[in-house]
Amino acid sequence: MYKIFLYFLIVMSTFAMDKVNLNQLETTSTNGTTYATMKSLNKIGANIKKSENGYILSTDIGDFTLEGNMISTSEKKFKILSLPYEKNNQMFLPLKIVLNLNGYHLENNVITKSNEIDTPSELPKKIISLSPGISEKIYALGGEKLLIGRTQYCKYPVEIQKIDVVGSMLSPNLEVIVSKNPDLVLAETHFKESIMKKIESFDITVLKISTPKNINEIYESISSIGISIGHPLEARGLNASLKDKVAFTQTLLKGKTPPTVYYIVGTGKSEFTPGKDTFIDSLITLAGGNNVAQDNIGWKYSLESLILKDPKIIFGSKENIQTMINGENYQSLSSIKNKNYAVIPVSVLQLPGPRALTQGVYEMLEVFHPELAKEYKEKVL
Repeated sequence: MYKIFLYFLIVMSTFAMDKVNLNQLETTSTNGTTYATMKSLNKIGANIKKSENGYILSTDIGDFTLEGNMISTSEKKFKILSLPYEKNNQMFLPLKIVLNLNGYHLENNVITKSNEIDTPSELPKKIISLSPGISEKIYALGGEKLLIGRTQYCKYPVEIQKIDVVGSMLSPNLEVIVSKNPDLVLAETHFKESIMKKIESFDITVLKISTPKNINEIYESISSIGISIGHPLEARGLNASLKDKVAFTQTLLKGKTPPTVYYIVGTGKSEFTPGKDTFIDSLITLAGGNNVAQDNIGWKYSLESLILKDPKIIFGSKENIQTMINGENYQSLSSIKNKNYAVIPVSVLQLPGPRALTQGVYEMLEVFHPELAKEYKEKVL
């Protein structure tokens, strides 16, 4: 039976040196993005060639193609905003994208290898996902053909409805899981250790991925899932694309004053909102908002704190907004009195993955900084 032994290590790359100082490259900055010449990148160990329609990047795990505004692998294409260009017979490539695709990152002007998990010696052919967030990422990585089971809560994308249900996240049907004879079962932090051991007793590998609590952990989750299911190229490509879009968002919002905001997760009898240790708090900050619950840990919040903070904007589901509009306890809030509240499709914020980092940010940007939303939508979505 298939078995994976995963552990963290530093991935070997085609780069010749362990660390490279940024000043060893010929660089320039355009619209807030750092570009490096292809010649200087190749000098430090990258393997980039000009092709008829773009560029081919040969890395330690395979080849990427940069054509127009797309990063391509044999399985997927990922949109980027920082495009290669030529000037004075020099070819300039977006530095961070090239580094990400090669398994490197830039920190304090030093290029360093990134940490990735090891590629399993035997790749899975049949996977069961016990998390909606994992299911979304599997599809984003082009691994949907491997998926043979999901929970009843895995509903995105719509194509996943064709996959057999194996129960809920907390109470999966062990008999159904075993009958499907999967190579790998993927779960998240919520998964009970006792159930995990029962599944493993049937010689089925279970990999527990930490539920992301911030944007960096979303990238790490994508990387871990991609490598585990045999799609490491797509994991790097997707992360490079997402990081490029995040950088564009930060540049777009530069100099903008963030309004104080409150996201209603639950209200009426008790108040629930994302605190500083949640990925939604990271998204609110990215979208140019100032989360009034940043001083709180977890999801439970007090009515007294909400009234004291008196956020400029309140947003959430239609039902929760209506509860506050009609509730006696909320009439002193400026956002209620001034009708400064907004209904958004909260489903795009529920899962810490690619959709939240793009569509989710857009939905909040429309509320926080509507004058920028159109440009964001045209370029990112």
